[in-house]
Amino acid sequence: MTSLQGEWNHLLEKSRAQNICLRWEWLHVWWEIYHDSGIKPCIVLVRDGTRLVGLAPFYLQIHKKFGIFNIRTLRFLGTGEPEWEEVASEYLDIAALDGYEGRVAKIVWEHLCAGKSWDQMVFNDVLDDSLVLTDLRNILDLEKSSVALERTGVRYSARLPSAWQDYIAALDPGAAKRLPYKRRKLERAGNVVEKIVTDPGELDRAFDELVRLHTSRWAARGRAGVFASPRFTAYHKKLAGMLLPLGMLKIRMLSVDDVTIAVLLNFQCGNTEYFYQGGFDVEGAAKYSPGIVAHVYAIESAIHAGLEHYDFMKGGATSYKTEFGCIESRMCKLSVFSRSWRGRLLALENRGRARLRMIMRKIRKPHDAHARPDNNALSTINTCMPRQVTHEADSMNNLPRNIAAPGQIDHAW
Repeated sequence: MTSLQGEWNHLLEKSRAQNICLRWEWLHVWWEIYHDSGIKPCIVLVRDGTRLVGLAPFYLQIHKKFGIFNIRTLRFLGTGEPEWEEVASEYLDIAALDGYEGRVAKIVWEHLCAGKSWDQMVFNDVLDDSLVLTDLRNILDLEKSSVALERTGVRYSARLPSAWQDYIAALDPGAAKRLPYKRRKLERAGNVVEKIVTDPGELDRAFDELVRLHTSRWAARGRAGVFASPRFTAYHKKLAGMLLPLGMLKIRMLSVDDVTIAVLLNFQCGNTEYFYQGGFDVEGAAKYSPGIVAHVYAIESAIHAGLEHYDFMKGGATSYKTEFGCIESRMCKLSVFSRSWRGRLLALENRGRARLRMIMRKIRKPHDAHARPDNNALSTINTCMPRQVTHEADSMNNLPRNIAAPGQIDHAW
């Protein structure tokens, strides 16, 4: 995997799948930090001659089912960790050079079927326009494969014009008033400075400020926060050190009179800036909406830098992110079951759970009992019940939307 860095990133830059979570650095560091016994990499390379035209960054996970027999699960690198310390890699996909998408999907599928080394494939948080849910999905339909498609959340991404005034003018009239108002309110409170960390010597301090603000907010609610995980913290420190000299790390620090009130852990890849994690002073500066204002400054800065998108990444069905004029795209979990007896057993279990969820939903909402099924399911199993989004906290008041478990990933507030 180490020797693939140059080829990997070059292919990604020529692929429609380009995003920060598919970068070699993101997934290589994940493997170094998170790989355990019982898992092994399974990276499928597709070449046209010597030219790399396709890449499927998988790994194989072996675990006990019912404590009796082994189940072999194929996943994307960057996924499958315990929830309390998960990196929450999103938009993962099979990468293919433009024009090679169909052929790459076919070759990868044939290779995986020939190996017969898996019982199920689980692809988390993939997009509707991904190669997985387009070209690969078509192949699965034709072969009548046993699959399940489950909605997991919504991608919120704001398209950026060339000028800040044009961005504000395109917002909902209410948001077009509220966002500038919140910014002016903060600026009246003192000397406001937004700074992007570019000096490696300042990286540790900035990271510590991020952890401090993030942790203190969760501690006030009796939760540990994601940085309580040593592996999660080690992952991001190492990744930050690799991406900073490449100009892809955007740690944005917002301060008032030299007091830090917000830190955004953002990344830049291609023409997009991604908001990944944040820490906000929701006690001393709560009345100034530090999280909202930090994004206002970040979006304006991204526009001035000539970027085309500001991506808030995954959120729930309702989110503060709509305030920023975001385009919403569905995110899904795709499960594919092999024709082995283990795969068939997993498919039956999945179907049973889906039916149980449907029954429970009908009990809670009798008037929905005759609701039509989701027509976007791939084939034999329909599990398009929305699952709870656990690493997103959607609130304009900076309160976590879901704090059911300690240390959950917190992309927003």
